[in-house]
Amino acid sequence: MKHLRVQDKKNPFNYERRALRFDTVLPVKMGTLDGLARNLSATGIYFETEAAPALGSHVCFAVELTVRGQKLKLMCDGKVLRIDYRNGVQGLAAKFDNSFFPNPAEVIEVGAAWPPHTH
Repeated sequence: MKHLRVQDKKNPFNYERRALRFDTVLPVKMGTLDGLARNLSATGIYFETEAAPALGSHVCFAVELTVRGQKLKLMCDGKVLRIDYRNGVQGLAAKFDNSFFPNPAEVIEVGAAWPPHTH
């Protein structure tokens, strides 16, 4: 039987997550706890805080973003997928179940470019 050589199909970017993650440092507020987001993607977040909830638990938190010089809060909820402990800091990875800006008008600039005009 002839053996076929299988091409190596590894990702050239060396990540195996569902969505590309971006390294960042953004303030996070989870109840009375403060934290710092270390990376963020369209589907999840990793942030460090003083205390992490249990693995698999549901969490609600806010991430502070700066868009066009204006500070906005992205309200999020999700499920804790991983917990890390390093140098007295707890980190947690959460998958987003839902995220929204409380006031979309603050984020979206309504202008002539949107919606596109058709004549």
